[in-house]
Amino acid sequence: MSSKHHVIIVPGLGNNIAALMWSTKGWSRDRFIPHIFDARWKTEEPGLQPKLDRAIALVDELTAHGETVSLIGNSAGSSFVLNLFAARKNKIHKVIINCGRVRAGDWPWHTFAQATKDSPSFKESVLRSEKVISTLSKADKKKILTLRPLFDEVVPPYTVTIPGVTNIVIPSVEHVVSMSLYLTLFRGKIFDFFH
Repeated sequence: MSSKHHVIIVPGLGNNIAALMWSTKGWSRDRFIPHIFDARWKTEEPGLQPKLDRAIALVDELTAHGETVSLIGNSAGSSFVLNLFAARKNKIHKVIINCGRVRAGDWPWHTFAQATKDSPSFKESVLRSEKVISTLSKADKKKILTLRPLFDEVVPPYTVTIPGVTNIVIPSVEHVVSMSLYLTLFRGKIFDFFH
C-alpha cells in the first residue's frame, strides 16, 4: 500500500457534504485522506452514468501515481460505491457499505419505491448494484465490509448485507445516528478493515 490512502466518501440522498467533512476532519491523523464526492442525487445529469463517470475520473486521478484508494458509501451512496468498485476493481483497495441499500427491498412502513421516488438515479444505482453483487468473486468479496445497526428504520437489514463479505452489526439504532457513529466513534472498524 502506498504512503497516501485516499478515501472517497459518497453521501446519501441528503448529500450532506458539510456533515461528512466534519465527521472525517481528524482522519488525516490516521493516514487517511477523505474526499467527499458530491453525488448530486436529486440533480439528474441525466441518470446515474454521468455521476459514475465523474467518480471514475476521480479514482483514475488519485491512482495515477500509485496511491491507494478506498471507497465508503453512506446510505444511498452504498450502491453507488459498489457500482464504482465494479468499474475500477483493479484500482480500489477496499469498499465500505455504511447503512446503505445495495438491493431493492421494503420495510412495511418504508418501501423501496418511497426511498427512490425523489431520485431516479438512486433507483438505477440500487438495481445496478444488485447485478454487481451476482458477479462478485471471492477476491472481490474480501475487499468489502458492510456496516449496519441493530435497527435501522429506513434501510431493511437484508438490503445491506452481502453473502460472503464481512458483514458487521454495531450496537446502535437509527439510520443517521448510526452512519455518523461509524465514521466517528466506531471508525476504528473502518480503519482496521482498510489495513
